Amino acid sequence: MQNETKRLMRMTARAFLAAAFAVCAATAVCAGDPDGMAKVLDGYITSERIAGVVSVLSDKDYNVQFDCAGWAERGKRKMTPDTLFAIFSMTKTFTGSAIMCAIDDGKLSLDDEVAKYLPEFADVKMKDGSKPNRPLTIRHLTTHTTGWRGGTGVVNRDIPLREVARQLAARPLSFQPGETFAYGNAWICTAAACLEVAVGKPYEFYLKERILDPLGMKDTTFAPNAEQLTRLVCAYTSDDKTLRPAADHCVQQLVFPKKKPVFPAASGGLFSTPRDMIAFSQMLAHHGEWKGKTVISRKTFDSIFAVKQTPPGITQPYTCGSWLYGDWFGHEGAMRTDQRANLRTGHSRVFFIQTENKAGSAFFQLKKDWHAAADKIQGTPPSRFGN
Repeated sequence: MQNETKRLMRMTARAFLAAAFAVCAATAVCAGDPDGMAKVLDGYITSERIAGVVSVLSDKDYNVQFDCAGWAERGKRKMTPDTLFAIFSMTKTFTGSAIMCAIDDGKLSLDDEVAKYLPEFADVKMKDGSKPNRPLTIRHLTTHTTGWRGGTGVVNRDIPLREVARQLAARPLSFQPGETFAYGNAWICTAAACLEVAVGKPYEFYLKERILDPLGMKDTTFAPNAEQLTRLVCAYTSDDKTLRPAADHCVQQLVFPKKKPVFPAASGGLFSTPRDMIAFSQMLAHHGEWKGKTVISRKTFDSIFAVKQTPPGITQPYTCGSWLYGDWFGHEGAMRTDQRANLRTGHSRVFFIQTENKAGSAFFQLKKDWHAAADKIQGTPPSRFGN
């Protein structure tokens, strides 16, 4: 009996050590200073320069480090990996990813003329009434090189994609397609309208089927349900003196219930969580694959998605719905969320905060400190990023 008791104790100890090792492996990112990130974030919370923030880092082997600091709702709810955020323009990279899937399916090409899918674009004119010197293509839409300026916003999200496209086609071009870069939302929404025609189903259904479901992104949606809304973040801002609720136009996207029906805004309408978004970033860092699943083919990813698609004469390093600076691939959002993936090392990272679009200097210093800490932990070279 005594020998049996000792044997069981040894088995229990081994099981405990195995479990402890598994927990450590799930949070370890590299041999850097994982505590360094918590120190950076906590410093901004205790000084009340920022209400709350979440950082997520992942290495190439999918080991993830979550660091949550401060409040999702001051005095009531703490930030967690499952706090829901409006991710605004980070949505553009999802739309680009869905277009890559349509390319894989043989349904669409970046060289396709927009008029192939949306006939009203066959009659687009320049401001002087002349025809453009080249047809408008899907590539122009997805790289902000259409020749239009301005466009439809996405905060209210009360216009269907097809109507955004119709309104855009009725406007004259300011510049020839492919000759200038002008960042905007209407062109990405129009690209999604083309996608709907190409694949024969609504954009949001195709996105869920090809991107969200394979990545297990259950909290990424254009229309949060009642349970998800209980986890919705509150937006705060600071003039570097006092922390207060944010009040700029973008905050309207966080206001529920809505007075009007809401439609999927392919350029900036998604909500997501840090836990969901790191899976998407990991997929990008692995060139379209995620934990053995092929979401976007390696061929399409490397030959199209990971290549600067803006014309040689345009300096902005933009591909289809995403910035591409050196080895870093991804996008920021209006209320200052950030996603990026390193195509060379396989590392990925996401940063979640909800503040005014024009935040105070404390936020921008936090962003620099976050990147510096992430580079130290992940062992990656620093790189500037885009919009």
